[in-house]
Amino acid sequence: MKIKVKSGERITIKEFFHRWRLGIDSVDAYQQTVLQIWSTWIILIGIVCGIVMTAIAFKSAWWLTIILVGALFNTSIQMLGLIQKKRLLTRFHIPKQMNWENKVTDEEGNSRQDPSSSKKIDCKEVNEK
Repeated sequence: MKIKVKSGERITIKEFFHRWRLGIDSVDAYQQTVLQIWSTWIILIGIVCGIVMTAIAFKSAWWLTIILVGALFNTSIQMLGLIQKKRLLTRFHIPKQMNWENKVTDEEGNSRQDPSSSKKIDCKEVNEK
């Protein structure tokens, strides 16, 4: 079975997962922190909505309100830590773009071999195995 990718080419499932793994491996700490911040905002919105809903039914769900208020404080502190981490990583963040030959392209368009990889990976080689 083959999967059609954005470029229009059809690749096998094995090659698709190989490319997916390369993409996941190339996520750096800055990108991960930005994603965590966005996810934490969603959690905070859910907690606030939960507090509002349990406040409406406070008589029967007062215990849930206490739990959600504690979770709100805990998640807020987590968010502050993530924002501080993002500010720190912003100083050192150099965007990079990974292509399938494990060459890193910087923002000026200069490419070089990725030092984190010991050998060149050929996606066609993966299909043959």
